[in-house]
Amino acid sequence: MRFSSTLFALLLLGVLASPSIAQPKASAPGYHIVDRIPLTDGWWDYASFDAEHRRLYVSRGNGVFRLDLNSGLMDNRFVPGSEGRAVIAIPGSDLALTTMAGYSSAIIFSGEDGKVSKMIDLRQASDSAVWEPIGKRVWVMGGHGEASLIDPVSLAVTDRVELTEDEPLEFSATDGKGRIFVNAPEAGSVIAVDAGSKTVIGRWKMKDCEDPTGMAYAADSDVVLSVCGNGFLKVLDAKTGAELHSVPVGKGADSVIYDAVRQRAFIPSAFDGLLTVVAVKGRNDVRVLEQVRAQIGTRTGAVDPKTGTVYLPAARFGPLNKLGWPEALPGTVEMLVLEPQH
Repeated sequence: MRFSSTLFALLLLGVLASPSIAQPKASAPGYHIVDRIPLTDGWWDYASFDAEHRRLYVSRGNGVFRLDLNSGLMDNRFVPGSEGRAVIAIPGSDLALTTMAGYSSAIIFSGEDGKVSKMIDLRQASDSAVWEPIGKRVWVMGGHGEASLIDPVSLAVTDRVELTEDEPLEFSATDGKGRIFVNAPEAGSVIAVDAGSKTVIGRWKMKDCEDPTGMAYAADSDVVLSVCGNGFLKVLDAKTGAELHSVPVGKGADSVIYDAVRQRAFIPSAFDGLLTVVAVKGRNDVRVLEQVRAQIGTRTGAVDPKTGTVYLPAARFGPLNKLGWPEALPGTVEMLVLEPQH
């Protein structure tokens, strides 16, 4: 996933002013850190929560992290890999799928014991993945504009769809009714796809949106939530792409974590270390509930829909490495656990 290493470095060095935090209103849920779970050193990317089995997954530089909330057991390298990007559970099964950009592949594995069913080679470096329930395929988004459709039964790529011409694709979501949405960061757009015909049906340019990455779909309101790296959450009509709201959030966000039970979106922002909590109660009722201090560098995460608990990977950072990215300091990588007061 993408964000500006230059701006991140300035914040780490204290060049930019510290952000102010909006004070919670009386009705604010009051999310706060209740625990810090130590993790092994190294980078991370997207997180997801398997609500059926109550498992938390995080894709990491060397594989997949798993925390079983039922047993409390944690495995920092549940499935080995290289340059992990996304990891999702496949509904109605015990299987999960992770994308590994280092291998240009997708790996299907057992969520119970991590046993790999198959590593599927892809033509492009793999990024986000989304389960599309109508066609019963996992759509894996590639680094040069191609989506690969994977059948978890035959363990094979069944189709490939060109969504852009050599442009990287970012996070994706589905409405569960045959439509796929994916962020195109270079164009500042959302691409809408009809999964049945495998055709692009919309390219929705978002006003004043730079580098859109994280995305979610809110079924109750039938809206797409797309976060822009320059500090806006765009709320779009899922049928037409019309912009309904532009909500200010922190800068450097890389995910939209949506809690469908409580109708809340959580946006962690790397550059200012804030977690913005947004209520999505309807197409015309979208508002910021609160902004709470998390930690600089927190940019992805997941939510447990049963409890409302939010999980955010975090670390403290040192100088930029030879690739121009900030390195997590040894012994500082952890999982922030946040709960609401009510």
